[in-house]
Amino acid sequence: MSWGAFWYPHSVSVRNKTGAGGMGATYGPARTLSAEVLDEQQLVRDVAGNEVISSTRVTLPLPEHVPVGSLITVWPGEPYEREAKVLTAAMNRNDPPLDAYLLLRLE
Repeated sequence: MSWGAFWYPHSVSVRNKTGAGGMGATYGPARTLSAEVLDEQQLVRDVAGNEVISSTRVTLPLPEHVPVGSLITVWPGEPYEREAKVLTAAMNRNDPPLDAYLLLRLE
């Protein structure tokens, strides 16, 4: 069962991080996904264990895959549209009728 627009009323543009090298990170093509977006500040630990401030939480339905370091554009088409890097990613697997989801924290 999918809760669709009830739990994921917003849209985001996602560019998965595909690699990194001497010339910097590389990203895949942008794709638009249904999501829940919540602008909130929270102290989180990044993949290196450093404490950083996350300004946005994005929730996506599984089986979406978005690696840490990917770029997400929140509020596309709005005056406060912005692109931010994924700091953390965590899966929450649930049995039906609950939805399973991916929880992302952005810069």
